[in-house]
Amino acid sequence: MIRPIASAVLALALAASPAAQPAPVTIEEATPGTSFRRPVGVEQAPGQPDRLYVIEKGVADREPRIVSVVPGEVSQAVFLDLDGKVYTEGEAGLLGLAFHPDYADNGRVFVYYTAPVGEPEVGVRVIVSRVVEFTRSESDPLRVDPESERLLLAVDQPEYYHNAGTIDFGPDGLLYIALGDGGGVGDPFGNGQDPTTLLGSLLRIDVDDAPEGAPYRIPDSNPFALTDGPERDEIFAYGFRNPFKFDAGPFGVWAGDVGAGDWEEIDLVEAGGNYGWNRVEGPDCYCPPGPTCDPCDLDAYEAPVYAYPHTPEFGNSITGGFVVEDPSVALYRHYVYGDFVTGRVWAMPIDDPVPFLLAETFPKEDGSEGSINVSSIDPAPGGGLYVTDFIGGTIYSLNLLAVATEAGPDAPAVLSLAGPNPFRLGTAVRLDTSGPVRVALVDALGREVAVLWDGLAPDRAIRVPGADLAPGVYAVVATIGGRRDLLRVVRTR
Repeated sequence: MIRPIASAVLALALAASPAAQPAPVTIEEATPGTSFRRPVGVEQAPGQPDRLYVIEKGVADREPRIVSVVPGEVSQAVFLDLDGKVYTEGEAGLLGLAFHPDYADNGRVFVYYTAPVGEPEVGVRVIVSRVVEFTRSESDPLRVDPESERLLLAVDQPEYYHNAGTIDFGPDGLLYIALGDGGGVGDPFGNGQDPTTLLGSLLRIDVDDAPEGAPYRIPDSNPFALTDGPERDEIFAYGFRNPFKFDAGPFGVWAGDVGAGDWEEIDLVEAGGNYGWNRVEGPDCYCPPGPTCDPCDLDAYEAPVYAYPHTPEFGNSITGGFVVEDPSVALYRHYVYGDFVTGRVWAMPIDDPVPFLLAETFPKEDGSEGSINVSSIDPAPGGGLYVTDFIGGTIYSLNLLAVATEAGPDAPAVLSLAGPNPFRLGTAVRLDTSGPVRVALVDALGREVAVLWDGLAPDRAIRVPGADLAPGVYAVVATIGGRRDLLRVVRTR
């Protein structure tokens, strides 16, 4: 099914520039005194809320491994060392980690990495992407048993870039796996538009209910599972260039697909969707290198939710993030993502895809601030975010404090919108109540910015001015007696 995108919304998103002033947010090192070697992601194991597992990709003399650390402690524990087993040049390496949802009980952990195959001829690279399963060590719960490795899936790679990398369990309990097109300028092998190969696709498999003798089961709901065609049954969606970071959460599967020469894009991935590469890049047709270029029908492909151009204001390589799931946090239902080149981090309401800037500089050891190479954005306890600096080797915490509400989950809403959201010059809210009420505007750090009303509830809408507000997330908070109700609003540039 083709998912059309409202042209007006896309035009607004493409025209939007990054906010001149970042939204209010505090940034600090998550693990002071501890640095990592080419980190590409942070995971947390079920049952271990205070421990972080950091994926170190590996490069040159820096061996690929997964280490764990408790914030506030300097020492690291090596969870898995894959030195000698991983091909680490370019974008290849140790790239993905997923703990089984029942890891606390069954100790199952899944890893994605690229491996060399045999002894390649001079000037010829032969590598394969591997999805494997390990089991937690019985003698040391902070390590896996290195002898327990079991191969689930192997995919030949033509090049050492566009190898994607994220693996993640969705709310359906199935394992999602991202694979890029395998490299080459403009996808010369045509993998993106070829569902008979696993390259250029997002895969979905069942690791819990495999037939006897098989490493996994194909879910019946996969788009090609019950067909007799040549398409690979593991495919959930295809037409990707390099979706190396995605989030399979309760609000759907969101992927940041790295572009070629002009556009970076965010996709809301649906089963059976074709996301266009290499016929489409972002919102435009793409012409692969060659003597001819076939006409492109944009309506034949799924459109991105949002795309940004290759400019100094935006960047050149998207790092997909995740949708904030905690309803008590100011960024609830926002997709948070970054750019590897510029180091900027944005938040985008999933209901109104107009991003705003969260952060563009990060604190350094010498007390200064500067840009970073954002290789991953991951959820942190309490609704926060972890942002990973690939070159600097630092894990940062972005603290976006919640705006508390005392209303119970079943209490009827008092506030409702009476104007646009997001907004620039201003918006308005209505009150469904009577009697005394105090209405305030609060920023993402919980600081009161303005009192919008204080007295008997009016019979008209209350204006929320926007001209003097910095771009960012705010909450309109209504206090009625001992109860508080809130409505999140976004001021754009």
